[in-house]
Amino acid sequence: MKRIFVLIVLAMAVSFCAAQNSKKAESTSTPAGAEIQFDKKVCDLGTVKLNEVATDTFTFTNVGKKPLVLYNVTAACNCTKVEYSTAPVMPGKTGTIKVIFKADKPDDVGARTKRITVDSNAASDRVILTLKANVVMD
Repeated sequence: MKRIFVLIVLAMAVSFCAAQNSKKAESTSTPAGAEIQFDKKVCDLGTVKLNEVATDTFTFTNVGKKPLVLYNVTAACNCTKVEYSTAPVMPGKTGTIKVIFKADKPDDVGARTKRITVDSNAASDRVILTLKANVVMD
C-alpha cells in the first residue's frame, strides 16, 4: 500500500513539474503584455546629396498578447523627422515608422549616423533605431 501511495505522489509531482515547465516555456515565447519586434534596427540610406530628401521605413510587429501603443518616437536632430501612428497595434499585427532625412548644411557632408528613440508600452520599453547616410555635395 505504501508503495502505491509513493508511486501516486511521485507521478503527481512529475506531472506538476512538467506542467510548470510547459507554462514557463509558453510565457517566454510570447510576452504577456505588448512587445515590439523590428524587422531591422539599422537603416542605411547610402549616398544622399546635400539638400536632397531621403526616406525609409522601419516595420515592427507586436509579438505580445496586448495592444501596443507608441507613445513617442523622436529623432536626435532636426535633419531627421519621423512619422508614425499612435493608434494601438493589435497582437500579431504590424506598424511602421517612416523616417525622413534631409541634410541641408555644408557641415553635414560626410558619414552621418542618427539615433531614433522609440518609447512604447512594450515590455522592452525603449528601443533605439539607427539611421545611416553618407552625405555628399550636390
